[in-house]
Amino acid sequence: MKNILYIGKYNGIIGGIERYMQKSAELLRKNDCKVHYLYIENGGKDQEDFAAAFDSIKNFAPGDKELQNADMVILHNIIDVKYLKSLPENKTFFFAHDHNIYCQRHHYYTPVGRRNCHFSYNKWICKLCSLGRNPAPPLVEYRKFPALVLSEFMAENLRKNGFEKVFKLPAFIKPAERKHTFDGTLHILFLGQLIRGKGADLMLRSLAKLNIPFLCTIAGDGKDRIVLEKMVDKLKLRDKVHFTGFVSEPEKLWSDCDVFFFPIRWQEPFGLVGLEALAHGVPVVAFDLGGVREYLDLGECGVLIPERNISAAAKKLEEFYTFPTLLQKAGENGLRIVKENFSEDNFVDNFKKIAEGIK
Repeated sequence: MKNILYIGKYNGIIGGIERYMQKSAELLRKNDCKVHYLYIENGGKDQEDFAAAFDSIKNFAPGDKELQNADMVILHNIIDVKYLKSLPENKTFFFAHDHNIYCQRHHYYTPVGRRNCHFSYNKWICKLCSLGRNPAPPLVEYRKFPALVLSEFMAENLRKNGFEKVFKLPAFIKPAERKHTFDGTLHILFLGQLIRGKGADLMLRSLAKLNIPFLCTIAGDGKDRIVLEKMVDKLKLRDKVHFTGFVSEPEKLWSDCDVFFFPIRWQEPFGLVGLEALAHGVPVVAFDLGGVREYLDLGECGVLIPERNISAAAKKLEEFYTFPTLLQKAGENGLRIVKENFSEDNFVDNFKKIAEGIK
């Protein structure tokens, strides 16, 4: 398996999908693969660094030689059905990173009350739920391809939506030992897009309940930033919460934080950023939704909180402050879990097994 072709929507970083493509392409190239990339439209940040992860990168066009020469094609985003006709069915995989293949709203929660959904796609109900704003997901066309997922949670969602061939390809991350000392103030990090589903507003409500010295860094950008900044003022947190905006090198943030808060509102398909925290020896406090349980349940490396329970989240943060030895122990456990379950070698071995099944 020498020639791998990724196909995605953008040629720069928007969020976790693009970062995952970048990191996995770099790893596969280190293991003697050629990895090329075709994108549908121009967009995203850090385009030069993103492009450097691939042997070649260019705009998608039917008939590209990369399509013809690829031993394996991996779709990392849903693209228009018209492009699918150009793809070889016998060696193309669809990597399901989001819910939009079976949720017409894309968020997999209801517009009223934002209650998480657990049902398979239904033409009439989903059209009503989306208020007719989005087209129906192209399930029929994408079921032709075997699917790749990072979590059993996503595997089950695809199976109940008619995907017959679903392969779990465990995530990978390189552990980064760090020297860290608790300084008497709990340093909390949020890293992600500032959009409703990521739950930064829930985090701010949790922080407002704290009765301990703390500082919080909110790293990332998005359409909700203005609303969140107003919320910080309303909750009188201005001297304790700092917004960084988009961060091109998030790795630098981990050394200065004590705990990572993952206050998701939506059912996170896997939550790579939570795994990244563990890889840096940082405990995770997360709402128990989606695929995050699959690594936070492996050992005492963090805490799963019932969804939206901001009081319970605040209580756990205060517990970490009161007993800083818990921070150290949880950080050590996180590093161990990453080394044992999410190593680069494990990813490469599993990738090769899946690729070898292509006829």
